[in-house]
Amino acid sequence: TGADVSSKATPTQRRGRPILRGIAAVFVLPVIVAAIFTIGPLEWQTNRTVNYGTLVKPALELQTYGLTVQDERAISTGTVPGDWFLVVFHSSECAFMCQHLLDQAERIQTAIGRDRTRVRLALMGRANAAFISEHSQWFIAERERFVADLHRATSSQQSMPVLLIVDHRQRVALMYPPADNAQDVLRDLKRLLKSSAPP
Repeated sequence: TGADVSSKATPTQRRGRPILRGIAAVFVLPVIVAAIFTIGPLEWQTNRTVNYGTLVKPALELQTYGLTVQDERAISTGTVPGDWFLVVFHSSECAFMCQHLLDQAERIQTAIGRDRTRVRLALMGRANAAFISEHSQWFIAERERFVADLHRATSSQQSMPVLLIVDHRQRVALMYPPADNAQDVLRDLKRLLKSSAPP
């Protein structure tokens, strides 16, 4: 009958079907997979942001290590949520690499532009260390415990000095070694300033 004739495919038609299926798979399948992962039942979205520095997780609260600040009143009254500190943490005295990091921190603060007033610089060392700086001086009593916790929180054995990004509550968020990575610090800091900008 006519129905039987129309239902029978020629050999050429049968050979063409896999090709059509292949073309459909190449173009349609990626769209379906993307839809499933972005708007579908899996509701997958990337929540991570790239940090150029080493993330300190969990963030370490410096107050729990006996932190004292040279001018505590100026810090508490002049710092608001959304402000950040670039802190050079050194071992015994602020020698060559420490000074290099401090110079780097000053350049980063300048490069931030109009938001530079939201970033302050500080030097942090032992409670009995004596050094002169135009920047805020922080002293930490339990240095060894802080270093051990910093190594654990960053899964590294980075030696001092290091550059730290610290929030307005004196919680350490990111760590950077004493290398020429000013651009990395600047990228991270700009992102933090943007995400924590006051309304």
